[in-house]
Amino acid sequence: FERSSIATEKTVESRRLWAYDDKDKDDADDNEDTRCDLVESLDNAKKQAVIYLRKNVMEFDLPKLETLGFASDSSVDVDGLSFGIIQPTVQLAMDAKKTYPWTDQLPQSIFWEYVMNYANTNEARTNWRPFLTPKVQSTLSNHTPPANSVADVVQILNTHIWTEIAPRHAESIVFVSGQTPLIFDPMSVLTFGYASCTGLAILFTNILRCAGVAARVVGTPAWMGQPSQGNHNWVEVYDNDNSEWKFLEPSPSAGGVDTLDKDPCKRWFCSKERFNYSNQTSKVYAARLDQHSADTYYPLAWETSSTDVPGVDRSLYYANVCSKC
Repeated sequence: FERSSIATEKTVESRRLWAYDDKDKDDADDNEDTRCDLVESLDNAKKQAVIYLRKNVMEFDLPKLETLGFASDSSVDVDGLSFGIIQPTVQLAMDAKKTYPWTDQLPQSIFWEYVMNYANTNEARTNWRPFLTPKVQSTLSNHTPPANSVADVVQILNTHIWTEIAPRHAESIVFVSGQTPLIFDPMSVLTFGYASCTGLAILFTNILRCAGVAARVVGTPAWMGQPSQGNHNWVEVYDNDNSEWKFLEPSPSAGGVDTLDKDPCKRWFCSKERFNYSNQTSKVYAARLDQHSADTYYPLAWETSSTDVPGVDRSLYYANVCSKC
């Protein structure tokens, strides 16, 4: 992938934190020691990334480690048998780190968990990143004016990406209720051209990750703690400038495009009726990957007995914000 026109050149010190491509090595100082440092930085970054992902494989993925791309001592490196989704995941995440300047402000822990992450909940593990990455890059590169911030990226992609990734039989990805868990992994959504809130939240989270934006799926398994009232999922994005998480909804074929700058009270579900400090408030959780740092799990409304997805309890944040609406 070529460097995007929207990106600005980064300092060598900033870029050395992550990875280098062949052009970077060619452009480096002719000094042999400098070139070796660059190669070592690239190799080390990739190795550390794979180690991190392996340490945080979710419980239900453990039986298929080799399929994912975590080679064992007995793995056979022939006919692509040892090449799973982990390899393109790490490579393309590193490419995004080099391409997009807003990644300079991301702490490494945030980048690993919410940009390089290949999974969200228990959706099928598919190779979505190589398909989405060029679509995302093209959408951002062709936009005028260019994106200069995470907020710009989110608005551009939430406005234009849905038609760019639609299947041939459709003009745009659209919302259709009641599709989870039938259609909610990214490749299924891209094939059918529709999904309900969970599938759209997962897909848009992955789209943002392809652009080097830290994002995660968030939602409530039951409004007001009552499964009969339904559930809902949306997206949180890490605000680099303020080191905080903000939320929005994917907006395929919607009447208005949601943005990070939108008044939270303008979102249909952010209200004092749904979020308050009583025993009947709606609980909200964000999905994460780092199981060693998680203090809870992300409840799956479609797999109620599962505790395998690490989570973050965001209930207090939404009570604070939405109870004022």
